[in-house]
Amino acid sequence: MINQIVMDGYIGKDLELKTTQSLKKYVSFTICQNRYNKIQKCYVGEWHHAVAWNKVAENLVSKAHKGLKVVLVGEQRARKFVDKNGNKVVYEYIWVNSFDILNNQNEETTENISGGLKQTDDEEPEVDRTTVEAKENDKLVEDPFGNQKDVQLTDADLPF
Repeated sequence: MINQIVMDGYIGKDLELKTTQSLKKYVSFTICQNRYNKIQKCYVGEWHHAVAWNKVAENLVSKAHKGLKVVLVGEQRARKFVDKNGNKVVYEYIWVNSFDILNNQNEETTENISGGLKQTDDEEPEVDRTTVEAKENDKLVEDPFGNQKDVQLTDADLPF
């Protein structure tokens, strides 16, 4: 299953690096996308929540600030919980794996800033994640599909 999201937007507030009880660093923030509304014939802001962990969070806090346009690359995730009033809540957010900062108004050049794409160190301790783990000689294999050969597909192999 592929869960990849690429989203650009403007950072909504100044970023603050926080630390969990287990000493994991993170930053939680919102970004605003400007979407054109054909009915109202104007741009409307749409807000999205995002969270980055460890090195990605540190890089984001040191390089980005409120109002800066960024491109986030990550996964779309959701948390489900019951609030203090007994209401079921679904909180959707972007788990940021890397980001780019757009330098100018024309958005032609970007500064590629990656906090390290290996997310094994950046796992959020409180999240239940279903992962596929493969063991080889009692060692955890990070890429269980890395040893496969490239497969050549033809048009006849495609379902559409």
